[in-house]
Amino acid sequence: MTVYGYGAEAPHDPHTDVGAYVLGVLDDADMFRFEQHLAICHQCGQQLDELSGLVPVLAELAPAGAGAPVLPNGEAMLGRLLDSVSVERGRRRRRRWLALAAAAVLVVGGPTVAVIATQSSGSSSSSPMAMTYTATDATSGVQAKLGMVQKAWGTQVALQLSKVNGPLTCQLVAVGKDGTQQTVSTWNVSSDGYGTKSQPKPLSVEGGAGLSASNIDRFDVVTSTGKKLVSVHV
Repeated sequence: MTVYGYGAEAPHDPHTDVGAYVLGVLDDADMFRFEQHLAICHQCGQQLDELSGLVPVLAELAPAGAGAPVLPNGEAMLGRLLDSVSVERGRRRRRRWLALAAAAVLVVGGPTVAVIATQSSGSSSSSPMAMTYTATDATSGVQAKLGMVQKAWGTQVALQLSKVNGPLTCQLVAVGKDGTQQTVSTWNVSSDGYGTKSQPKPLSVEGGAGLSASNIDRFDVVTSTGKKLVSVHV
């Protein structure tokens, strides 16, 4: 395995940067290089699995006003989760970690609705694999990227939405194969929209449904008036 350097000092052992990555203290360049290494390194992937539980704990323990650990941008990490679908085992582990880290960022500093579940000490060490899907509505033009992970309590869902104009009030609805509907999350869209010229960044939200992933037929993004913006079939 190739060992590469960070910054001006090389060679550098990337295995030593797992903790710094968890705490979010690497700069952008070093974080990018470490993520490249992480995609192919089984050892670092295992260490991340072990340390991932510390992120929400640190967020909860951070005193008010003291400033929680600054993790890599949640929307950017969520985007990498949804965009970097791969069959390689190392990349699957990386996406699972990015999903957990993005969720932790939302807990630390985001008003976005999120459902976060931490594993108990007696739970299995194996992590469920994120399943990712994309869809574009031919009528509205709205684009959606959706990732879901099976949990003991149901299904954890991450959504990224682009080409949506406001103002709107929207919700993400999980539709079961038997027709059951459950609201995953709700949010407002400003007049600038998301993934538009006025606001290029996509909307990123997380939530959860009590339905098992295997029992879900699709996810619908609908407005408060009942208009369907896009459906993501799973």
